[in-house]
Amino acid sequence: MKNISLKLIALICPFFLFLGFVASPGPEETATQVTAAIQAGNAMEVAKNFNAMIDLTLPGYDDTFSKAQAGQILKDFFTQNPVKSFKITRQGSSPDGSQYTIGSLEAGKKIFRVYFIIKSANGQNLVQQLQLQEN
Repeated sequence: MKNISLKLIALICPFFLFLGFVASPGPEETATQVTAAIQAGNAMEVAKNFNAMIDLTLPGYDDTFSKAQAGQILKDFFTQNPVKSFKITRQGSSPDGSQYTIGSLEAGKKIFRVYFIIKSANGQNLVQQLQLQEN
C-alpha cells in the first residue's frame, strides 16, 4: 500500500508542476493586466506584476526599488495625478523574449509617456522596468 501511494505521488507531482508553469500568464497577458491596472489608476494591481526589484522612473524618482517601495511610490503618483485615460501606442517583443509596451497616460492635468518592460524571472513574467515621464 505504501509503495503504491509513493508511486502515485511520483506520477502526480510532475503533472501539477507542469500545470503551474502552464497556468502562469505569458508576457502578453501580463502586459494586458498591467495596462488595465494603469487605466484604473490601481497601483497595487500594477505592483502585483512587479519583479522583486524594479527600475522605476517617475517625476522625482529614478532608481531601483523593492516591489513594495515601487508600489507605494506609484500609489502616491496616482493619488496626486488621478488617471483620466491610458492608451497604448506601441507594443512589441525583443529577441530575448521580453515584451515592451509604450503608451500615453493622461493623469491630473498632464500627459505622461509610459514605458514598461516585462521579462521572465523565476518562471514568471514580471515587470522589470516602469517609466512614467512627463511629455
